Amino acid sequence: MKVIVRNALSELGWNETFARALDKLCTPSAGQLIGRVKRIDRGWSTFLCVIVGDAPEEQQLRECRVRNIGADVAVGDWIMVADDLERIVVVIPRQSRLVRRASSDSLRFEAQTIAANIDVVFLVHGLDTPPNERRLERELVLAFDSGARPVVVLTKSDSVTATEVAETREIVTATSLGVPVHVVSSLTGDGLQVLRDYTRGGATIAVLGASGVGKSTLVNALTGTDSQPTGEIREGDKRGRHTTTAVDLVRLPKAGWLIDTPGVRAVSLWTSGHGIERAFADIFSLAEQCKFRDCKHETEPRCAVQAAITSGQIDTARLDSMARLVAEEAALEDEQKRGERNR
Repeated sequence: MKVIVRNALSELGWNETFARALDKLCTPSAGQLIGRVKRIDRGWSTFLCVIVGDAPEEQQLRECRVRNIGADVAVGDWIMVADDLERIVVVIPRQSRLVRRASSDSLRFEAQTIAANIDVVFLVHGLDTPPNERRLERELVLAFDSGARPVVVLTKSDSVTATEVAETREIVTATSLGVPVHVVSSLTGDGLQVLRDYTRGGATIAVLGASGVGKSTLVNALTGTDSQPTGEIREGDKRGRHTTTAVDLVRLPKAGWLIDTPGVRAVSLWTSGHGIERAFADIFSLAEQCKFRDCKHETEPRCAVQAAITSGQIDTARLDSMARLVAEEAALEDEQKRGERNR
């Protein structure tokens, strides 16, 4: 039975690419369910789905639950489930995934997929605190490696002056290297329409940010609901509590879906594809002009990167940040190899 793109599944973001991938894996049987993971709770997946074999005019999205036993699933994944809802038969290959190193010590050699099959990643930062360029660089690496498009969102524009907004935006724009930067207020609604435009065509947005940056308030503003609880911000350090405790796939009012993620204090990298190169494209471009191909950009003669630092084109802190990320990635790869040998 060939799986075709149907209106009910299309509402969830299903397309011909997923359909072809499923056809290569198996032949669905009547009564099985095809759907998308909405939430994961202690070994259970809540998913939105349709029943294979239903007439097109009878198809409607249903919400069901299934055990995750033996299946590597994340919110946003497409799955096929047995008709008795006892097991996941197939997890359809992902088009993109937002992944980081698992925070648990027992899982130090494992990747944690935060969200799957996303089109855009909103990297949320609050304007009520000084810009954190080093964190943003890490988030950009994660977003570029996910296969989705990164977008920086500066929230809480209503809480600061226009001058402060301009100063922060200038710093963030310089760090983001061409990635769109949008200023919004979730309370007044300023700038939100620009963000909604990213969901045209039924796109899926993932929202990533530290605790206290206004992420849950932004999600509520975009969804037009109070689906995500919000918490008070401590005056001393402007940090908030982790009001989002689970990852959720949330329907947007007109089109598209949004995946909200818990506030992440530490952005731990997994093995990078080309994320570091893209997040630090300015340094990599300069490195091509260095005299030595293996230049470490320290004391080597005719180093284009050090020349750029001397002229003020590149900040030393940015080069140091890139070096730390490269070293972290190399150390992680070594850990993974040791872990594999010890298994």
